[in-house]
Amino acid sequence: MSATAHRVHETGAPLGTPDSIPGPDGHPLLGMARALRTDLLGTLQEGFAQHGDVVAHRVGLARGPRRLRGVIVAVRHPDDARRVLLETDLFVRRTPAYDVMREMLGETIVTMEGAPWRRRKRILQPLFTRHNVAQYADLLEVEAERVVASWQPLDDQPVDVAQTMEQYALRVLGQTIFAEEHGIDADTAAALERLVPHLGSQVVARVTQVLRLPLRWPTPRNRDFLALRAELRATIERVLARRGAEDRVGGDTSAGDLLSRLGEARHPDEGATLTQQGVRDEALLFLLAGHTTTADVLTSTLHLLGRNPEVQEQVAVAASEATGGHDDLVAAAIQESMRLHPPSYVISRRTASDTTLGGHAVPAGTLVLLVPWVTHRDPRFWPDPERFDPLRFVGEQRRPPFAYMPFGGGGRICIGRHLAMQETTVLLRALLRRYRLEAVEATLPLSAVISMRPTGPVLVRLRPRAPVGAIA
Repeated sequence: MSATAHRVHETGAPLGTPDSIPGPDGHPLLGMARALRTDLLGTLQEGFAQHGDVVAHRVGLARGPRRLRGVIVAVRHPDDARRVLLETDLFVRRTPAYDVMREMLGETIVTMEGAPWRRRKRILQPLFTRHNVAQYADLLEVEAERVVASWQPLDDQPVDVAQTMEQYALRVLGQTIFAEEHGIDADTAAALERLVPHLGSQVVARVTQVLRLPLRWPTPRNRDFLALRAELRATIERVLARRGAEDRVGGDTSAGDLLSRLGEARHPDEGATLTQQGVRDEALLFLLAGHTTTADVLTSTLHLLGRNPEVQEQVAVAASEATGGHDDLVAAAIQESMRLHPPSYVISRRTASDTTLGGHAVPAGTLVLLVPWVTHRDPRFWPDPERFDPLRFVGEQRRPPFAYMPFGGGGRICIGRHLAMQETTVLLRALLRRYRLEAVEATLPLSAVISMRPTGPVLVRLRPRAPVGAIA
């Protein structure tokens, strides 16, 4: 019997009622709302452990008017994840998380829905193919060597790799997206360092409000949200204005950068291009997501390698050999890091019509959560799931495709995943050729905000590595 056949679910009340889905009782008035707000991943993981692959988390009254009896349905099994991610007309993004992201970032490929999203994707997708992002290989090699060189005076000293990876990602972002020769300028980098943590907390706070008031209401929380949005938009405007000024003075300095190509990109059938506002909204998305995901994945990978020296030596040997290939252990180490610490740790959708998941009725309008954080730890698909083992991603893989979804999946899979993988593998290969890494702390404290981010410095000690021929 295949792994996908080993499902776990219970059948309670007859199909056709939301009460047929098992789940925790929670508080008589609040249900599971408080538990989900204070420990989202722990609560979801416990729910699956107790109730199976499909779990109903009540977030309102146990009895009474239907409008006060909200239910969130969480699913774990790859079969259900496949349906939720592929059936985009049935499982839509009209959820609190995407509503708030739209309020903050505007109309982007991440926040759009339906036909407008499909048109936007047709315009943007060609810019991010594996072939097109390969043109940045030389640039990435230069930036990776810059990191290696900056660490040379720090041999045997602990380094905050979280900060270094942020700086690397911003330099790459500045050159690939915005044609900034030396990366994002210092003022913009400082602004992002200050604003990104607030972005996560503001979005999460607004998403989890029991009553989310319109932004036009001048509540203290709404004023804080709008002030942050204004600062983010001012930041991207400064970046775009600076680039425009440099183009006017020095001619075309942006040949090949993604922002220029974004402005020129056309829908292959309709010939439509993005409006100026569309370019600005996507540029802001690139500025935020384009550096945080890369930095977080690299930080996690370096910490995990630093905690697993035997695995690190295997990956270092691979780093010293030919790059790329189907069985590239360097890329596999990054994939395994994203299994344990997926950038998209929870994915939300809402049912556009009545349906079923795992044999249970799910009414129209139900909020559905996929939980890669939990699915990536399901022992049915990942033996010894807490162990860091990059060999899981080398050679033939017989597990179901949607047992692994660090960037989402289906038509809405992260558009920048190829560039992110290229950035991370190039730097990891360069670092492991020169240094042996020792994580200072036993654990990696993470915060589940918009993405899974370190909560503070992540210290790794650097040891000069022996010449390649001496690695055994």
